[in-house]
Amino acid sequence: MRDKDIEKILRNLRAGFYTVIILGLLEKHGPLYGYKIQLLIKQLSNQALNPSESTIYETLKNLEKNKLIRSYWAESSLGPPRKYYEITEKGLNTRELLKKEVKKIMETINKIS
Repeated sequence: MRDKDIEKILRNLRAGFYTVIILGLLEKHGPLYGYKIQLLIKQLSNQALNPSESTIYETLKNLEKNKLIRSYWAESSLGPPRKYYEITEKGLNTRELLKKEVKKIMETINKIS
């Protein structure tokens, strides 16, 4: 069992990566709604990453606040209208910068390991 301090460190680490992952999903798949983003992250990670609904929506809120994504409501044939999110030009540029930064970090970690 992990202690609370380690859990907090892991949550913070994942939160940063969720930003990169969500921007990538929106770039690759086009507009998506929050629950679909959550499912794709779980699927792509073979269930290793399991972000909570609140984590997804908090990340989306921050991305929208920084104008990296925008949202709109659309009707759904499966139920009530859904809020969709799409990446902006600023989001695309930011994603490229983030990918380069993650690559540098991973290269450094791999040199240590």
